[in-house]
Order: sequence, then C-alpha cells, then structure tokens
Amino acid sequence: MKEKRWVAIASSIKAAIRGGELSPGARIPSESDMAMQWNVSRMTVHQALSELQREGWVVRKPKIGTVVADRSAQPDTKIGLVFTGFIELPQGGYLAGIESSLTDGYQFIHYNTNADTQEEAKCLVAAASECSAIICYPISAPENTPLLKKIAASMPLIFVDRIPQGIDADVVMSDNFGSMVMGLRHLHALGHGRIAFFMEDQTTLSSVTDRYAGYQQFMRQEAGVPDPERWVRRIAWDVPWERYYEQVEANLIDLLSAPERGRVTAIACQQYALLAMVLEVCVNLGVSVPGELALLSFYDLDARVQPLARNTHRLIQRSVEMGAIAADRIRRRLIEGELTAQSVCLTAELIPADVRHHSPAAQEFIAARLSSAAKSSIS
Repeated sequence: MKEKRWVAIASSIKAAIRGGELSPGARIPSESDMAMQWNVSRMTVHQALSELQREGWVVRKPKIGTVVADRSAQPDTKIGLVFTGFIELPQGGYLAGIESSLTDGYQFIHYNTNADTQEEAKCLVAAASECSAIICYPISAPENTPLLKKIAASMPLIFVDRIPQGIDADVVMSDNFGSMVMGLRHLHALGHGRIAFFMEDQTTLSSVTDRYAGYQQFMRQEAGVPDPERWVRRIAWDVPWERYYEQVEANLIDLLSAPERGRVTAIACQQYALLAMVLEVCVNLGVSVPGELALLSFYDLDARVQPLARNTHRLIQRSVEMGAIAADRIRRRLIEGELTAQSVCLTAELIPADVRHHSPAAQEFIAARLSSAAKSSIS
C-alpha cells in the first residue's frame, strides 16, 4: 500500500531529527515552503506537523513558527485538544487563542474526531489517558454524554463553542441567543418585520437551539409576530451538497412566492454554510441582495471566500478570544485545583452589510451568474 504523503513528510522530519540534521530549537520551514518542496497542499503539511507535535517531536511557538522540541525535557503537562478539525473556521481561531495563551510548560496533543461519534469517543478515551486536561469542541452526540460526564468528574474538561446537554462543565461560547437578538434588532431597525429563519436540523447542538430561541423570542416579543414558526425552515444537514442546495432553493422559492403583503423581506441564517447556500440560490434565481432580500447570519469565513457575503449582515464570533479564555480556565483548574464550573458567553460582533457598489471583479462574477440564471423559477 502506498504511503500517505503526510506520513512521508513526518517520517522525513523525524529522520532528520534522529540523524542530528535538525537539533532542538531548529526552525522547521513554513507550511507554504514545505508544500512547495513536497509538491503537496498546505493541509497535507499541516497534518504532518500536527502529528509531529502530538508525538512531541516539534513545538509551535507564536511569532516564531514550528521548531524542533527538546525531547530530553518534554513538559509534564499535556493538554488534549479534541476537535472536529484543526484548519476549519472558527476552530482555527479557537486553537490560535489556546496555543498563544498556553506556551511554556505545556504540550498540546491534537485529536481529530472528524465529526464522527465513534471516533470522538476513541479520541476522548485516549486524551483522558494521555493528558492532564482536555479542551473539547464536541459534536454533542448523545451517545458520548456518559463518557464526557465521567471525564468531567475526574479531570479538567472545558468545552468551546457548545456544550452537550446534561453536563456540568466549563464552557466558553458565543452568546448565541443574545447575538441573534442583536442582529434581528438591526434588521428590524432597517424596516424588516417579516424575517424568516433558516436552520440546520441539529437539535442536539446548544448553539443551534439558542439561536433558534433568540429568533422565536424576538419575533414574538419585539416584532409582534404571533406565529413566527411559519417562517422557520429546517434544512437536513447530513445530506449530499446537491440535496442541501435543493432544500434551500425550494424553501426560498416558497417564501418568495407568497403574496407581496405576506412575503418575507429578510432571512436570518443559523450559520455560514446556510448563508453561502442562500446566496448561491439568490444568484441563480436573480434575487438581489440586499435589494430584494436582506440576509443576516453567524459567519466564520473571510468575506473574500464568498464575495457576495459583504452585502450581508454578519455576526462574527470572537473565536481567538474564546480560545484564550478557555486556555486561561484550564490553567487555573490545573494550578488551583477544583473550581466551580463556569459558563462564559461572548457577544458576537455585528458587521452591517456593505451596500456600496461591488468591485469590478465582483460585478463580472454577478453578471456571469445572472446571465444564466433561471429567473422564471419565481412566478
């Protein structure tokens, strides 16, 4: 069986360290340089370096980069980072905050759950046996709740972004409820009273249920809508991308096909994947944003990834700050011993839509998409 490229890269670096070509403290080339050298993607290099760090061969230092570890003096305190991925946003922001705050005396061991229930359980068991504390971005699968409760009772465990139901543990997360209400108030101040809500049907995630609750309360108590549920659209998330698009498209057409007096003028999206898909559907249907439809969403990607996102209202999580707070909490638990579990919630930053003209490149992009759009889909 052919060796995976990231394994070959990691093996090469290990060989150089064993042979004395790379001594403790020596700087490893950047991920970009190594990607060019090995003719692979940066993700492949990142995976190799993450595994080397997990095994204690290298350490990552802020403003310096990756350097060869002194394996004769490895730190005693190992922190397990149990995440669904280490590159995707906002997880990359959480990790940046954690790793920049816990430096000397701590070693990070990365465990990638790949958002899989059984894999998460394996990672948690391994982290509990190998580490002194765990920082976790949980998938909140009910099957793993008993295991998480057992770990929380025996060692420092802190959750980032979300907390599984029924667990008394530290958590650092966005104020999902309050941030959603803040964004909806912004839309309402712009004259929008008929606001739909698109959400992924993941009711085990606290972030999802809190954002939904914020929508329900605002629409009832502040927008004066007695039955906001009629404008809620639930999207199955565990389906192929084509099916995901079809769901969003069908629901958007249904909402925009209503009589004008009852037609929604804005949509609040639970998260950025939904926003990206709604934008895609709007382009294909010839619906202008923000002209015909205003969009609000929690958003974790750089606006350059989706040019049209600049014309939407975005709630940006303070991910790096959240990671730093989680790191400080772990440090206190390790130093001071048992502490009462705390929940820290940070309000997201609201970035209003940029209604100025698009750049020439963006205008060409929109024109090309609209030229083939099926405008007749909405009658």
